[in-house]
Amino acid sequence: NDQILLKVANATKLTMNSTGQVTIIGEGTATTNLQQGLVKAWADFSTSGGNTLNGSFNVGSITDIGTGDVYLNFTNNMNDAHYSGWAGGAAISLAYFDDQATNRQRHRAYSDLSTSADGSHRYFGVAGDLA
Repeated sequence: NDQILLKVANATKLTMNSTGQVTIIGEGTATTNLQQGLVKAWADFSTSGGNTLNGSFNVGSITDIGTGDVYLNFTNNMNDAHYSGWAGGAAISLAYFDDQATNRQRHRAYSDLSTSADGSHRYFGVAGDLA
């Protein structure tokens, strides 16, 4: 049973097992699995006048599908297509995901409920398991 334990005042605050799983004490007595609790991909990107990553993690490129409609291509794939995410943007009233795949996430944005819109600061994040 190979484990690394970090204890403070004789109370275990962090455990790492031989497979690399890390569990830490969060708020109060709740524990958090570090791998499950981390964001696996995020990006601040622009689709105004071209596709530009302003800042990102685990996003290698953008594929333009049309106005307000892009694929964000992961550098490292997700384990399956059952991951969770969030989306938004400046001057965007509706942003959402669809057509999820292990290697990319489709991101659509609208300036109102029916008009597709590009934007200078669109963003998204993904949580789930990496492959």
